[in-house]
Parts: sequence; structure tokens; C-alpha cells
Amino acid sequence: MLTLSFASLSPVFSQGGTIKGIVTNDENGQPVPYANVYVMYGDNLIGNVCDFEGNFTIKPVPPGTYTLYVKYTGYQDVQITDVVVSSDRITFVDNAKMTAGIFIDPKVIITAEKIIDKDMPELKIITKDQLDDIPGHGNINNLIAVTTSDVQVSDDNNEIYFRGSRSGDALYIIDGARMLNPESMCPSVAIGRVQVYTGGVPAKYGDFTGGVIVIETQSYFEWLAAKESERLRNGGF
Repeated sequence: MLTLSFASLSPVFSQGGTIKGIVTNDENGQPVPYANVYVMYGDNLIGNVCDFEGNFTIKPVPPGTYTLYVKYTGYQDVQITDVVVSSDRITFVDNAKMTAGIFIDPKVIITAEKIIDKDMPELKIITKDQLDDIPGHGNINNLIAVTTSDVQVSDDNNEIYFRGSRSGDALYIIDGARMLNPESMCPSVAIGRVQVYTGGVPAKYGDFTGGVIVIETQSYFEWLAAKESERLRNGGF
């Protein structure tokens, strides 16, 4: 049986997210126990081994877009692209299906992210790919306003209002630091993803009558992992 050695993780990863899923046999739907499942973050391999029921949990994973690799002796390797991970969230991969037999080329499965947020219906998550497709995303307030009807922006684009809240009731957090003026510290091109709480703000952010905008900038390794997912999605070119 193939065995992978997983690197120890730096404390900087402690604020990452989680990837959960189940690995099954593509032909009969039965779980594939003890398969190796991992993602790459730069030179670091972050992963785990499935349990007897084929279930796996990988954490902590730095925020970003990844390719999930699944390997097991006697089965074709699986690569699942575009697995999006956000801080303090769970991304569930529901189509990690392996085919028995050894082939020259690995099987590539394309999947969209599925983030478990049934307990937080007032949370909006905007990924890097979505940001690039939003017109006028050069201004952070405008960017947030076009993603949800719960947000309004002043005529000069300098103020943002959540559900009629007063001026100044919006909290911006960039990579864990509170900011009054996000434009001066974080140009839009540096944004990796945005989480917008329009209500039900978690206690760790304090008591706010407005909303909270959590901005995570994009690291080089995140950019590299996203490019690898894009390459595999395009057939390896």
C-alpha cells in the first residue's frame, strides 16, 4: 500500500480552513479505506489518510484554491481541481471517486467548492475568480455592494451601509488586522477572497449593528496552487 509522509505544519497555518470528504469506488459506491488524500501549499504537503469508511479530514489548510490529490494502490490517481478553502470554514468534497486499475494518465475531476454554511445564512463568500468577474472591483466598497442587496454605498464610494445601519458601523478586517480604511492598506488586486457578514456576526469580531468585511490577501503559494488547478482544468496545459 502506498504511504505518504506528511510534512509538519507551521503555526501560521493554524487559522486555516478544513477539507472534508469521502473517497468511494466509482463502480460500486463502496468506500475506499486508507486512501492518501492531500493538497500542496508551496513545498508543503498537507494531507491525511482516510479511515475505514473512506472519510477524510484535512486541517488546517491555508486559505486558497487547491487541487486535491487522492492516491491508493490498485486505483487510478484522482486530481480534484478548484477546491476552495476559507479561514474557519469547512469545504466538503463530495465526488472523490476512484476507479480500480492502473492507468498512465491520472483521472482529473473538476468540482466547484461546497462550503458548509447552513448555520450562517448571512455570510457571503467571494472567491478570487468571482472578484475578477465583478465590474468595478477596483473599489472594495463597490465590490461588496454588487454581491448582496443588504449593502449600500454612498455616492462618493467612501461609506458602506449594512441594512440601513449608520455610517461607521462597518468593520474591515484584513488578514486578521482591523482597518478603518481598507483601500489604503489593501489594493483590490491583492485580495484573495472576501467574507461579508451582513448579520449574525461571530462573537470573535465583537458586537456590531452593521456588518463585517473579512479580507484575505493572496499569497504567492496560493496564486501558485490556483494556477496549478487552472492548468489541470485545461487538460494539463
